[in-house]
Amino acid sequence: MRTRSDVDAALTRLRSGGAQLAAELLDLDALIDRHLGDPPRLRGRTAAIAADARRRLVGLWETHAALNDLLTAAAAERGEGPRLGARRTARLAALLDAEPDGDRPAGAAGAAEGHDAAARTPAHRRLEEALASVRALRAAADEIIAARAAHREALAPLGRHLAEAQATAQRLGLTPGGAGPRGAEADDGAEAGDGAVDDDGAVDDEVPALATARAALALAQAAVAADPLDVPAELLTEVGDALAPALAAVAALARAHDHLAADLAAADALLAQVVAAAQVGERRAREVVERISGHADGLLRLSDGWFDAPRRGLRPWLDRLSAAGEAGDWRLVAYGLPAWRRTAQATLATATTIAETNAAPVRRRDELRGLLRALRAKAGRTGLGESAAVEASYAPALAALGSAPIDLDRAEKLVRAYADALLAAAPARYPARPEEHA
Repeated sequence: MRTRSDVDAALTRLRSGGAQLAAELLDLDALIDRHLGDPPRLRGRTAAIAADARRRLVGLWETHAALNDLLTAAAAERGEGPRLGARRTARLAALLDAEPDGDRPAGAAGAAEGHDAAARTPAHRRLEEALASVRALRAAADEIIAARAAHREALAPLGRHLAEAQATAQRLGLTPGGAGPRGAEADDGAEAGDGAVDDDGAVDDEVPALATARAALALAQAAVAADPLDVPAELLTEVGDALAPALAAVAALARAHDHLAADLAAADALLAQVVAAAQVGERRAREVVERISGHADGLLRLSDGWFDAPRRGLRPWLDRLSAAGEAGDWRLVAYGLPAWRRTAQATLATATTIAETNAAPVRRRDELRGLLRALRAKAGRTGLGESAAVEASYAPALAALGSAPIDLDRAEKLVRAYADALLAAAPARYPARPEEHA
């Protein structure tokens, strides 16, 4: 039979544990209600966890009520006095040893192992099991909350960029008003300014990429709200993939609107660079024909009409864009100028390559002439220029490099023949010393 001190200690511990259980259940109830309290919106693993949590929460409240009933009955039996007789002690011990009403918390058997005898009553075991069940439910809810927060943190900057682009489009008169970030009351606990986008901010057809990005973001946000534990990775990736062209489109429109004159002037300067590069390539091609090869075979030129063809020529194209800008049609410039700029830059790169390629024959001739002069100077310093054999190989090389047109392959062979003649004549002009023979 339990002693009076055992009974009082058990009741004290049970009252303290009951108060703790009530506080934790209230906190868990509020947590589930806020983050898992909208069953129609939940899906997948999150929905299953939420349904299980709500079912178990009902059972935990029933356990708490049963423990309260036990404590009320024990308090009535115990009375207020300090003295506790043997019969009352026995009745209290029997009350504590009785199994409380209410469903037994699932998954918490054996939670009271290791406590002293006063805590190993059925009521205390039930209390410990209930507290363990609360902790397990809290951990499951925290996992869902953390997953949702992580996804929202990843989507938040994308949402902000989209909202900024939407605001820019509105400033330019391209979209109606009314779109923007929404607060916590609109998205199942989302923080204000988290980048969520309302559904009522329809996007004008002039910026379809914005509508695509908004739809991708809304789809990802819905998935995060419904089942953050199993959000398809491709949904998150698609938001960024859809946002990039939307931002680029709005940026191009804004630049055309805000910097129209400067961009057209820069385009005109770029065209001047292309023209200059093309002229260098043509000049070098003429030099090759006139001074080197005598023909245009192997030389490169830009395609016909690159500059002045009515439809695709860079000059008429830019003139049309400039006329649109002067007429105030900055949107046409916004869409057309980036394409013109890409074509002009590609043409500039091609023209630069052509100029380098066309300069190669002249550069090769000049290198051979420089090599021949260096060999001639070496022959003069060493006295080998007096050799008839050396002189006989020099004259053809000089003549080959001074003619027009020039056979560069033949001229190179003659320069090398002169270099070989110098090398062959050197031992005869400077015989080796006796010690070198030794």
